[in-house]
Amino acid sequence: MKQIFKYGFISLTLAASLSSCIDTMDTQPASSFTGDVIWGSKPTVEAFINSIYDGVITGSGYAGSGSSVVWEARTPNSVRCSQVGEGIDGVATELGISTNSDFGTNFAGSLRKCNLVIENVMANEKLSDVEKNSLIAQAKFLRGMAFFNQARKIGRFVPITMVLDTENPEAANIPMTASVAESYKYVIEDLQAGADGLPAENSTGLPTKWAAKVFLSRAALQAYAYTKDASYLDIAISAANDCVNNSGISLATDLSPAKSMWNETDLYNPEILWAYYRNKDNTYVSSFEELMRTYPNISTDNVLNSQSPVALKQANGQTFEGWAIYFPTQDLVDQYLVTDELTGQALPWYETSQYMNNVEVLDPKSVTAAGQVDAYAQKSGDQRRIPTPQDLLQTKDGYDTFLRYHKLKDGADRNLSELMYTGRDKRFYTTVVYDGCTWMNENIGLNLGGNLSQGVRDKEDGGWYNTVTGYYWRKSNIENPEPRAYHSSKVALHFNLARLGEAYLNLAEAYLLKGNISGAVTALNATRTAHGGLAPSTASTEAEAWADYIRERNCEMCNEGGDIYFSYLRWGKYGGYANHGRAAGGVIADLDRPAYKMEISRDRTQLLIGQVTLLNSANRNFTDRRYLFPIYQGFLDTRAAFGLDAVQNEGW
Repeated sequence: MKQIFKYGFISLTLAASLSSCIDTMDTQPASSFTGDVIWGSKPTVEAFINSIYDGVITGSGYAGSGSSVVWEARTPNSVRCSQVGEGIDGVATELGISTNSDFGTNFAGSLRKCNLVIENVMANEKLSDVEKNSLIAQAKFLRGMAFFNQARKIGRFVPITMVLDTENPEAANIPMTASVAESYKYVIEDLQAGADGLPAENSTGLPTKWAAKVFLSRAALQAYAYTKDASYLDIAISAANDCVNNSGISLATDLSPAKSMWNETDLYNPEILWAYYRNKDNTYVSSFEELMRTYPNISTDNVLNSQSPVALKQANGQTFEGWAIYFPTQDLVDQYLVTDELTGQALPWYETSQYMNNVEVLDPKSVTAAGQVDAYAQKSGDQRRIPTPQDLLQTKDGYDTFLRYHKLKDGADRNLSELMYTGRDKRFYTTVVYDGCTWMNENIGLNLGGNLSQGVRDKEDGGWYNTVTGYYWRKSNIENPEPRAYHSSKVALHFNLARLGEAYLNLAEAYLLKGNISGAVTALNATRTAHGGLAPSTASTEAEAWADYIRERNCEMCNEGGDIYFSYLRWGKYGGYANHGRAAGGVIADLDRPAYKMEISRDRTQLLIGQVTLLNSANRNFTDRRYLFPIYQGFLDTRAAFGLDAVQNEGW
């Protein structure tokens, strides 16, 4: 049976006992164990390396609590919003970022461990050259991951590539990289070493050369975006192509919620090249924002008061007892195309023949009063309306308050929810909880008065650990926590770190940047057809190809390790068709606008799509200084105290 490496059970026996001799660098010995014990054999070296993985993966934010939902809420695909006290995301508004924010300035401890492996393995005469190459490749790959995280967030870092010790403290006076370009030279060199030296097969939970090539292609795209060095595009293409053509792995085709590589139902799908696995024995719903903060908190009394026609079964106690504050948006839902029932074309839901033949499109500007679309009183007497009074307040100027206002035609044989949500891209159903679906064996109502709806609890606009957008997250959480969605329920959990699907998309993006439109469309169609179940894109112009590619990446990679946020940074750096025709390095349009939500009437004959305005959520802003976050000022001040360089990022 293949060994499965689960990070919840990493042995830290050989982990370093670390402290600093100066506050800027780590120079203490690695362990109380002697070098002969640690470096004397391949298994003991591997045990030491295994102690590094969790710190790099979770410390760098590639996986772990918040690695998905927190970053996605900074894109148009999601919002964070809570009236209970957690509020909204301060990065999306830029009001919550300052030089006191630490986005990963100091990784000295993890880097020291990587360097110990490299130095000691190189010098060890007991290990064969083959063993040395494999062990060093792992250490360099992990070091490259740490460097990449710093480069993509803060741009410049201290490139610790040697073992520091107390006998030579001057060696710790390492200058920060002078530029983002210099930073990415370290990143790419280490990731390339990992891609060259890691094995083609490994224990589940440990990286292979194919996983390293996905990281390499991802980092090369980010490097090109920030440096415009075209050689990085060649690296991205070579790495992604090698993964696609030579890994021997195929794209998954069954992506239903009951068999999904994004939850526990298919967590070992071969397409997952590398994942972070947590064991059920020591992992709880409360351990991860992706669980605790995406499940709502809805009681039977809430549903009865709301007069929902569909009761919650509550088979094992209260089914949903989470603290949801992160929710997908209508912007994301709009990305998932629908197959036209007459032509077989993949179209936006509001352009399909089945929708247009059954729905009347009304002027959204005609909606000006609370309750104009639908209204009723709960048993308590509290009003529930579409729109709510808040929907008309705190909107962002320059953007439509309401985007769409539709009404079902008389005689239609399907309601609006059925017309909207039937025949979608297959990934939609394993990504989003929507009106009329089934979730955790409950029949879900998200229309006005529905059992999990925006106004089902005390607050008309939601945010009382229930939706503010008309949707909940399904992707990257657990489909069936036992016995229910409750903080102390134990779960087996994984986060995908590298997938074959991303290799295709990285290839498509690099081809677009090279001007190879047909190659880009072929690459993006791989995931669009296999994962989405859609007709292939027929884009033939650069503008069409970029539009289809950006849609495809949103559908494929949303709520997965923050990919979409950093993709938007790249696209803003490219400019042009990648950023709504704006100049390269300008304001990123999609990070500078409000997100939108869905409201559906009780009888599902009317809908209204409007800005998410609760708690001033519409006030999303992006300025060009956010292409790089600030370097933590406390770190810079400490460096300055020791006479080292301490230059803050521009704009901060």
